[in-house]
Amino acid sequence: MTVTMKIKSTIATNIRKYRKKRHMTQEQASERAEITTAYWQRLELVSQTDLPSVPTICKIAKALNIHPYQILK
Repeated sequence: MTVTMKIKSTIATNIRKYRKKRHMTQEQASERAEITTAYWQRLELVSQTDLPSVPTICKIAKALNIHPYQILK
């Protein structure tokens, strides 16, 4: 597995984990993060994961009520 794929996998796993922990749907989470549901869905799929920008990671973290580093660890 390449480094990029490991990062994508970590991001996807953590976004999904924290969203489910908050009992939120993808639609609810994407609305709170002010991103499209389609983009949120891609972020949760390891095979399709785009690498989000730092501002987007911050928006996602805020929507999930976590610190941005928790998405990356």
